[in-house]
Amino acid sequence: MSFKEKWQREWNFEKKLNFVIGSAILNLIILAISLSAAMFVYTLSRRNNEYAREHLELMAEDYAENLNQYKALLTSLVLDENIQQYCEATEKTQTYQTMGAAYTSLLDVLRIQGNANFAAVTNDRLGTYVYSGNISAQAGNFEESFARDYAQSLPANESGSIRMSFSDCYNRYGTHTMTLYFPVYSLTRMVSSNGVLVINLNDSILERIQKKTSLASSRMYLTDQSGMIVSTKQKDRIGELLDAKGRITGESGRFWSHGTLVNYRKVTGWNYYLVHEIPGMELYENVIQMALLMLGAMLAVTVGVLMVTKKITGRLYRPFYKVISKMNDVSEGNLSTRIHTIDTDSDSRKLAEGFNQMMDEIDHLMDQVKEEQQQITQMELNALQSQIQPHFLYNTLECIHWQAVTDGSQNISAMVKALAQYYRICLSGGKDIIALETELAHVKNYLIIQNMRYDNIIELHIDVPEEFLSVQLPKLTLQPLVENSIYHGIRVKEGRKGTVVIQARAAGDDLLVRVQDNGEGMTDEAIRELNRTIGRFERTRGYGIHNVHKRLELLFGEGYGLKFYAGEKGGLTAEIRIPKDGGNDV
Repeated sequence: MSFKEKWQREWNFEKKLNFVIGSAILNLIILAISLSAAMFVYTLSRRNNEYAREHLELMAEDYAENLNQYKALLTSLVLDENIQQYCEATEKTQTYQTMGAAYTSLLDVLRIQGNANFAAVTNDRLGTYVYSGNISAQAGNFEESFARDYAQSLPANESGSIRMSFSDCYNRYGTHTMTLYFPVYSLTRMVSSNGVLVINLNDSILERIQKKTSLASSRMYLTDQSGMIVSTKQKDRIGELLDAKGRITGESGRFWSHGTLVNYRKVTGWNYYLVHEIPGMELYENVIQMALLMLGAMLAVTVGVLMVTKKITGRLYRPFYKVISKMNDVSEGNLSTRIHTIDTDSDSRKLAEGFNQMMDEIDHLMDQVKEEQQQITQMELNALQSQIQPHFLYNTLECIHWQAVTDGSQNISAMVKALAQYYRICLSGGKDIIALETELAHVKNYLIIQNMRYDNIIELHIDVPEEFLSVQLPKLTLQPLVENSIYHGIRVKEGRKGTVVIQARAAGDDLLVRVQDNGEGMTDEAIRELNRTIGRFERTRGYGIHNVHKRLELLFGEGYGLKFYAGEKGGLTAEIRIPKDGGNDV
């Protein structure tokens, strides 16, 4: 049994009242939790967004400052006289003479820059290099990795020649390091570079920044403009493309990606982005805990309120229960039962007095019923013996008609005469199939009555060739359509007269009878829906149209029946398709 049926048939008033109050309280709890959670989420999200934005700005400034320091270091080395002389050497003997001085300059850089692994400078003309580092050039794979890593490096800043790479090619243990490449141009001829200055460093800024974050599961990345991770605490992710590739543009921004809040900030002056990811579940963890806490507290309150409500409704329902108990006694045949009014409130006393009065009245009526039962039985017998025959109805209407003529009441006479003809055709001597001519007469009589009701607002035009007047069709086929035109089309047009036109035209072996009006009409969509559902009954449309269509379809077969069209000059057109000759054989 469905909930609706249980509510209507099985639940008493007390149970319904408890259910309504409990549902109202539960809905209020859900609404309160939802609003609180929404406000908490909004506040927390805004706070975290502000924190992430400010945090990223500080980190980007810090990172830009570090990179600018590296740039300044590279610039000073490029301007160093020893480096310039080594890169400008065109003969082997010259390189040998300048190599020591260049080595000294590189060694000074390693002493200044504590996180530098090695520094090197190449002479592109002679294919030689000077290397100074914490590990040897062979151990650091410098000769094998330099050309390849330099080719794969990317422009590091928006304006300048520095290139940068983050790779593990210079470390035998697979540790990723930062390598800066700076072409060495002649101070006198800035045409082409004579060599490349190389500095390899341990870039630990991201690890330091990661330790400062307040959210344990948040992640920080340094990416290039393509979205590839070039530096992060999670070393195994270096070289990956972020899922948010293509969405990191401009100077800064934020967005959600696969349940993660992503904030990003461009490192000022450099072609890199700092990206901060915060898992959504971590953001909402406090919200869930708060919601569960509120839910537990409110459920406890709900249980208490429901218990108190149940007691109150029980006391309120007690007078009704007395009445229901006494009504059960009545249903079992105990008509002498009464409700005592002692120790009851005013409302309950009125209810009890009303019940007692009702039972006293029932007793009195029962006595009357017993006395009248014999009379009723006799009257039913007499009614069966004197059933009215149809001709008695016609004769009575005829008498009323002539009496109206005698009294000069022409309107009454016309209406009674039309009504007599209307019912004579309705009965049709028991026939179900009549001629089209008879059905048209039936419509005329119907409109005589309707025009008297509605002050002649309907004008009828019949355009049916004489050759089709004998075609047979079910009785009451046209009248429901005319009635539909009046009540749903013409009558709604206040202050205007309507016209109904009935036409008949041959269509091969079939006859098409159209009933047209100039009423309000219907939209094209409504007409399509009407034609689609004409074969099934719907309460909103009533019985008439459905009844006409089904009778025609059952009588003549599929393809025959009703179809509706929009009128050429407004209104609605109903088209009836019946066989021209088949009707004569029905």
